[in-house]
Amino acid sequence: MELSVSRVQDEITDEDLSYVLKNPWKFSIYEWKLYNIHNEKTAFDTLMEQFKLSRNGGFSKVFRTADNLPLLILMAVKISETALHCYLVASKHMEENNQALKVTFEMRKILEEQSCNYEGCKLVVYSQSRETEKQMSWLRFIGLKYKPEGNLGDAKYFEYESRENV
Repeated sequence: MELSVSRVQDEITDEDLSYVLKNPWKFSIYEWKLYNIHNEKTAFDTLMEQFKLSRNGGFSKVFRTADNLPLLILMAVKISETALHCYLVASKHMEENNQALKVTFEMRKILEEQSCNYEGCKLVVYSQSRETEKQMSWLRFIGLKYKPEGNLGDAKYFEYESRENV
């Protein structure tokens, strides 16, 4: 499966979210507590709500495989005049044909572009993982900075600062 720039879209459907939650990437399983089947509906409802909120001052992207399957969903919800909260969930296709690496470079580019649209803002990410070091390395590679003072319980706190703040 190939990923091309044209396969990144703004519109996310119920079917996209449902597919990703039923076929999660190893990091998404723990992030969204999908190891318990009862949490799938809660995750779906949360992500749908955040998608709706992202349309009011934030942004959203869905990365797709060449077969048009959802690969990764990225949403940013404006939580204040200077902060957006990021939500990310990915499908099992991240493991295929170096998709994770390809998506990582595309996400870095999108975050850099979006930082121009949200000057003076920070993008906030809370992350939980069983493979904490790998997840943290991946988030840092995307361009997020780990800020331990913002941790909440097991959730690690990361920020991406817009160009004005860098």
